[in-house]
Amino acid sequence: MHRLTRSAVLGLMGLLFLATASVSPAQLVPRSKPPALHAYAVTSIRAILSDPGHYQFRLVRIRGVAQSISQVPQQTACGVGVGYQIRLKDESGELTVINPGPCGRHPGNRGPVLPEMLAGGEHIDVLMLVQFTNTLREAPTPSEGLLQWLERIE
Repeated sequence: MHRLTRSAVLGLMGLLFLATASVSPAQLVPRSKPPALHAYAVTSIRAILSDPGHYQFRLVRIRGVAQSISQVPQQTACGVGVGYQIRLKDESGELTVINPGPCGRHPGNRGPVLPEMLAGGEHIDVLMLVQFTNTLREAPTPSEGLLQWLERIE
């Protein structure tokens, strides 16, 4: 129940942010497959954590190491399903990337690798929608991002 309420609040905050922000159409979150991963510059986790207001509800690309991948129950359109939390670490910090699982993810927003195919310690390239679970005036912890695209780094 708490997770559902938190998701509803985040969704309403996102709609309010988009309605009141002065952003160009290129900055809005896409509804289908995002542009190629390589069209985005790599952003450090430290940059996101140090300026949460700038990155909130924006797509960012992060390269790092998957520290852990865990299954978590998620409320999706299909009911309760399995989602994934990927703890991602780069040279500047750590954050959690959320994937709603097979029933909750948009088919165009997944990339060639699925979270369930990963193992801890793998180097990955991620495109995510930044979402802080608390207000921007508070310390940005825990920080999360909604997975949009995922690839292994060879």
